[in-house]
Amino acid sequence: MKLVVNIEKLILVSFISLFFCGGAFAQDMNHKNHHQMNDSILMKRQQMIHQKSHMVMPFDMNKVTHYFLKNDEGGVLMIKSKDPTDTAQISLIREHLKKEKDLFSRADFKDPKTLHGMNMPGLKTLSKSANKFQVDYQQLADGAELKFTAVDANVIHAIHTWFDAQLKDHGKDAKSEVNQ
Repeated sequence: MKLVVNIEKLILVSFISLFFCGGAFAQDMNHKNHHQMNDSILMKRQQMIHQKSHMVMPFDMNKVTHYFLKNDEGGVLMIKSKDPTDTAQISLIREHLKKEKDLFSRADFKDPKTLHGMNMPGLKTLSKSANKFQVDYQQLADGAELKFTAVDANVIHAIHTWFDAQLKDHGKDAKSEVNQ
């Protein structure tokens, strides 16, 4: 009788252990599948952004790199030709960023919204912050840059949030440091 009770206890303990371990295993697998699914969705979004970039940018995305450099005052959006002798791409970069400087200076972010979506992180605040930030254009030897400067902490945070969203959406086409 005692042997039967011990065997029943052993079976019960084994079953409970398998149940919890199996549950933990299933949960771990579910987390991995969810992560892979998120990675897959992100990759598809990045491909879509790359393919549709011509809707707002005149240059060839395969021939340029975007840089989103955050700093204490806001940040610098820089676009550089991968080939510093490609004068056609450099000219298109400069043309584009001059146009964007004029729009962004008026808190008009229609181009990023067209490409990235109306609810792009950071743009709601920036779109309502005309006169709370400044945008300066500078020509570079291999492209151009826009320097965003603000004093208001909420606006600086919005610039950083917007830059982070750009980095995520542009994937391999963008960098957060110049020497990457």
